[in-house]
Amino acid sequence: MKNTIKIPIILLIILMSLFIASCEIAPTADICVSIPPQAYLVKRIAGAETSVSIMIPPGAAPPTYAPTASQIRDFHECKLYVKNGHPDFNFEKMHIDPYLAQHPEILTVDMAKEQDIMPGDVHIWLSPKIMSDAAERIYEQLSKLYPKRKNELRSNLDILLRDIGKLDMELHAQLDPFQGSQFLTLHPSWGYFSRDYGIQQISIRHENKAPSTKEIMHLIEHAKETNIHIIFVQKEFSSEQLNVISRAINAKIITLDPLNESWLNNIRTTGKTLAKVFSEQQTR
Repeated sequence: MKNTIKIPIILLIILMSLFIASCEIAPTADICVSIPPQAYLVKRIAGAETSVSIMIPPGAAPPTYAPTASQIRDFHECKLYVKNGHPDFNFEKMHIDPYLAQHPEILTVDMAKEQDIMPGDVHIWLSPKIMSDAAERIYEQLSKLYPKRKNELRSNLDILLRDIGKLDMELHAQLDPFQGSQFLTLHPSWGYFSRDYGIQQISIRHENKAPSTKEIMHLIEHAKETNIHIIFVQKEFSSEQLNVISRAINAKIITLDPLNESWLNNIRTTGKTLAKVFSEQQTR
């Protein structure tokens, strides 16, 4: 009887020891990024199985998000960091840049470097051109991190660049007929995308401030004059002003997530949606 009791206890002790040991040696990601679309680029180049720590997770609001203790640990142990780099991207200014400045041994990709950035608009990842440039820079740093895999990384990069190039051609084919067309957006996320394809976003909110009654009336008047019938919103943003404007101009409210990790599909969906609505607006 005593032996039958001892065996389960011994097994339990062994299992607990293995669990504790595995927790202690759990590997952290070699690569950290600020936002999910950057993780998309890394995984397309380094492989889908690559462990990437995303500092601003899906559903979080970048202007107010603060990293958790486990994220800070991952960040402090990473070997490569992919940053947005826009001077107004406050998350990085507060939580990332000070540490990177003290640790030059961490390989860094600055997506905004040498790009024509817009003051106040940090959403550079919504431009296929900028993402294509970023992919090449990520490849260069991944080649330093994993030198034995350089040929594989190059092959993956070439496939990714081909896919982005194909997407860019699709978007031009869809949106070039609607040059100068406008759409409303609750939050000004789509400036770089709009610049790439010759369309124009008109934001309801600026600097995350709700519009005044006078501004709302002006937006409604402008939307009616220019036949705007679409409003893009992010799922974490909503407002009564949005409902007032959408009812007044009979607009479709379409929810998009600029931080969606499935970046290529997200941008493709955005282009198709805009082209469809612009076409409908012309026939009204």
